[in-house]
Amino acid sequence: MPPIVPPSPSAGPGPVHLVVPHRPGADHAQVRQRLEALEPLRRHAVRWHVPAVRAGIVQAADEAARAAKESGGIVVACGGDGTINAVAAAAWRHEVRMGVIPAGTFNYFAREQSLSLDFHQAAEDILQALHAGDVRPVRVGYVNDRMFLVNAAIGLYPRLLEQREMASRRFGRSRWVAVASAVWSFFRPASARRWRVSLRAHRGADALVGEEFFASTLFVGNNPLQLERLGIPQARDVAEGDHLAVLLLKPQGRWATARTVWHAAIGQLDRDESVISLACAEMEVEPASWRPAQVKVAFDGEREWMPSPLRFRVENRPLWLVAPTATARDDDAQAAPGDAAASPVRAAPVAEDPDPPEPAPLPVPGAVPGMATVS
Repeated sequence: MPPIVPPSPSAGPGPVHLVVPHRPGADHAQVRQRLEALEPLRRHAVRWHVPAVRAGIVQAADEAARAAKESGGIVVACGGDGTINAVAAAAWRHEVRMGVIPAGTFNYFAREQSLSLDFHQAAEDILQALHAGDVRPVRVGYVNDRMFLVNAAIGLYPRLLEQREMASRRFGRSRWVAVASAVWSFFRPASARRWRVSLRAHRGADALVGEEFFASTLFVGNNPLQLERLGIPQARDVAEGDHLAVLLLKPQGRWATARTVWHAAIGQLDRDESVISLACAEMEVEPASWRPAQVKVAFDGEREWMPSPLRFRVENRPLWLVAPTATARDDDAQAAPGDAAASPVRAAPVAEDPDPPEPAPLPVPGAVPGMATVS
């Protein structure tokens, strides 16, 4: 594997190309006013990239990353995990460094990286790291040609996100609106499907291992913090190396669903009999019976129809995040030499947070019985 080397910085700190999204339930004028008032940004050259409509975020992010490449600057995402996803995909594609000013509902990426959730401090940290040359590698996942930093899912979860978006338009964008919407979605009748799942447990494995599962949701996690909060043992595998966590939720009745939601809320999904979880480096998924031309996939809060089979994988080349090295996890500093926990592509810091966890698509850990080798 080639050495992990960050993009070469320019002779001097280039401009900050700031991407701010257009989203329902957000006061854009107020957000921009807050950003323009930040002293750290006022001391530095800033180029604004704000799409006129919500769907324009991908193009705005690409233009910002391209401009950052040409000017020797960095691209910075100000928003939630969906905005960060769009900017990260563009930054990875154009091989430029990026920063993050968290402004979302759950901010799982920022929390996993121990980035400040305060606007002023987040901007200050980015510029200090930029001048000091501090960057860290972040592992990225892909489903087909779409990046995901936090999670990707099929089945019930895309519908949950649609209903959360509708609730946000009606009641405003807040954590409790998102939680209530998610719980409501889980209690509504949900269809299940038989999926053919083929995976490689680790990089370099010669053959795919396959099995069929009847599930209402298949969820792939790339964020150890979210997985830890759900009580998924594979969070450790994701944090330590080039692995993704895979969770499958079996179809069940309302009372069983209530139990699963409760286990998720208290971080004990490993106790739930309706959930199967495992870790892998690569996976292909397709409907095992009736095969639609496309499958709806959710990734980092966004949704898109994709052709099957769906290929989930961890990319070799990392994303380079501009952030102070002081925010690295304490256990990283204490890890013994050669310990897998000290992997350079491991996402950094987890801060304790009293806020309730997101009721993510649900996923019992351990081996999956009956897995057969696929030629």
